[in-house]
Amino acid sequence: MPKKSGFKTSKIRRKKVNSKKGLKRNSLVFCTLVLFICSIFVRFIQIFAEWMENLFLTYTKIQQQQHELYCLEHDDIACIWTSFKNIELPNFSNPSYIVAGGDVMLSRYIGTLWKREWYDRIFKEWNYNPLNEFENCKSDNCLLFLNLESLFCEPDNDVPKWGFDFRSNPKNIETLLQYRQDKPLLLALTNNHFSNWWYLWLTITKDLLDKHNIGYVWAGLTQEESREIFSWENNNMKFCLWAYSYDGKSARIRGWIVYRNGINEEEIKSDLQKMKDMNCDVKIVSLHRWAEYRFSPNNWQKNLAHSLVDSGADLILGWHSHIPWEFEMYNGKYIFYSLGNFLFDQSRWKRERWWGYSYFYDADLKKNNVPTYISMLVWLKFERNLMRWIDINLDQIEFSSTTDGLFWIVWEETRNNLLEKINRTNISF
Repeated sequence: MPKKSGFKTSKIRRKKVNSKKGLKRNSLVFCTLVLFICSIFVRFIQIFAEWMENLFLTYTKIQQQQHELYCLEHDDIACIWTSFKNIELPNFSNPSYIVAGGDVMLSRYIGTLWKREWYDRIFKEWNYNPLNEFENCKSDNCLLFLNLESLFCEPDNDVPKWGFDFRSNPKNIETLLQYRQDKPLLLALTNNHFSNWWYLWLTITKDLLDKHNIGYVWAGLTQEESREIFSWENNNMKFCLWAYSYDGKSARIRGWIVYRNGINEEEIKSDLQKMKDMNCDVKIVSLHRWAEYRFSPNNWQKNLAHSLVDSGADLILGWHSHIPWEFEMYNGKYIFYSLGNFLFDQSRWKRERWWGYSYFYDADLKKNNVPTYISMLVWLKFERNLMRWIDINLDQIEFSSTTDGLFWIVWEETRNNLLEKINRTNISF
């Protein structure tokens, strides 16, 4: 009997213990559920508050635009700008970046130096890489865009002499690979030097760029090849780009005809409409056109750029002048008339008193120079805002000096002197 009684007692105690454990467990579950519901409620309040804030900012932005239109339409000198002027719409998408630079020529003297040092000279010893200045330019959100004037060909023209036959040895691709590192690279090939040798450069260059996963805005053996629009999709934004050159649509090379896109205003506007039909968020026009060695565009060039922006271009990038040109913002869009040279063997052109050429004061060298040896890189940031528009901001400009195909730092006084020459709208950085 005692054993039986003890068995019942322990059983009752066990039930009481289990009951207490169950109560604690239920209390813990209840508290967890309450906290979860509270966190959902708090998050809902936060989202609602953000939505209300965005709604208010959108309303004030619309009010600002209506006010500005009213002032323009009535031409009222006494019209007072409201405090809405400085309000900006918030962005809600991850940004994408484009770093755009100028002309690249890997033939002539630069090719000679590469051959002499067995195609391994850039980072063999210390050398400055200007692309490293863009800290937020990561491989998954940043596109590097340059203009390649020396196409890859065998036989090459990598000899240390002046001339305008740009043919680079395919091994010189290592130069581009070392500078880009892990960033995606896009090259414009539509320029006046694309036909320096013969039609086989098209195949050699295309195969080489494809092998190294380098994008290109093309020219080709058929008009269809030359009319292919390049697109890059990143962070739910679609970037479309088309390139044009000033010297016609085709060229005959050793009996073969090769094609490129000539600069024709109406055709470019038609292409912008095609980009729109392709649901391109950002439409970029590349123009290889502007007069060489001068800072300022003429009226025709400005009118063309403005007309293309009015027709839907979101960004215009120019080349061919071999020095940085003036840039401006027109109707909220950036126009870079020319980005100058990125990597070229024109470091010897530090001359004075050349008639018709533009000069600036190089504080490092302490004399006036034609800045053919100055590399200019612009860093553009793209974000989608609440209204589904794409906000484009010029966040950074970097200058560097090139000597014998290697980059060197440009110090502040020289940088500011050049910026003063080319910054038409006085954008601050």
